[in-house]
Formats: sequence, structure tokens, C-alpha cells
Amino acid sequence: MAVEAPRAPLSVYMLADHLDAALAAGEDLIARGHDWRALAEDSQADADFAFAQRDLAEEVRGYELMLAARILKAREHAHALALIDNRFAAIANLFVGGTAILLDSVQEAGDARDDDFETGDAIVAYIRSRGLIAPEASNVLIPAQLTIDEQFLVAKRLALGPLLDMAAAFLDALDTHYELFDEDTDQDPHAAKAKTLAARMEAVRRERLSLD
Repeated sequence: MAVEAPRAPLSVYMLADHLDAALAAGEDLIARGHDWRALAEDSQADADFAFAQRDLAEEVRGYELMLAARILKAREHAHALALIDNRFAAIANLFVGGTAILLDSVQEAGDARDDDFETGDAIVAYIRSRGLIAPEASNVLIPAQLTIDEQFLVAKRLALGPLLDMAAAFLDALDTHYELFDEDTDQDPHAAKAKTLAARMEAVRRERLSLD
């Protein structure tokens, strides 16, 4: 399909962009978890360990917030898509309903003063609230506990694995119907998808401007 002749409305491309970005944030979140575990395994006796761990923890928190924000924006576009294309009503409503629990995290993410006051803004409190250690655990006992996997609780509420599965299933459904992405074996698959999606979104914008 040529970039100059997009088949989907702009809302579909916006939804796909947010879903794709959410998946990328999830991948980065997992990667930073591996880095965190490696740091704990190699540098527990290092004087700079506490500072390095704090920096990594902030990166993890950043990717987590990025993921949550992208999912919340995707919910808006999913709801709009369900209204204009009945074929996507079921999966859109499933996605919107399955991620509704993240709505409660918006206010907390924007203002973490109460949580910081109660926990002293401690890294252990963050680790505990994301399900990496037991609720009653006082500290990390072994570096392996810092592994971020499908059980990680995004915004303390929704497991990472099911969340990414929902986003990937929705994105695959959009791609199957609208042929959003071109296959390109010569470059990274994620980069190829992002490049194709961005080009087609720009084509839709140009088309709208010409009509206006």
C-alpha cells in the first residue's frame, strides 16, 4: 500500500502509535530491570552503588509512567474507534475495560507527595509496591528479585504481562485489517514499524490539510 493512499482514518494511526509506543516502553522497562539486577549483582559493595541504583530506579519509574500515559491515550482512541468501526467494537471495549484500573493512577502519578511522605521516597517502598518483593518484606534479599517481568505491577495496579499482551493483540488486529506496517527485514522490526507508521500519519495529515 502506498504511503500517499492511506486506507485508515487518522484516529487509527494515532491509536496504533500509542500502542506501539506503549510496547516499546514496556520493552525498555524490562531492559532496565535487567540492568538493575546486574548492578545489584556486581556492585553491592561499591560506594557508588546507592547513587547508581537511584538513577536506575528513576529510569524504571520514567518508563513505567511513559507506558501508563501511552495506554491511557490509547484508551481514548480505542473508544473513538469503537464508535466509527463496529468491527473493532469488541476488542476496543475489551481493551478499554481491561485498562480502566490505570485511570486511578493518574492523580497519584502526577502528585506523589502523599506516597513519598508515607514511604520516605524509599526505593524499597517502590520495589514493594510493584510486586518485586512481598508486601511484608523489609528489603531486597537477592538481586534476582529486581528482575522486571510480566508480574511487575504498572502504577501498582496492573500486571505488565497482560497489559502488553492486550496492547500487542490490539495492534496486531489493527495491522491485519489496515495494513499499517510494511515488513522490512533489513532493519530492526520495531524501527521499521515506527518509520512506516509515522510516514502514513504524515500522509493523512497532508491529505486533511489539502481538504481544509
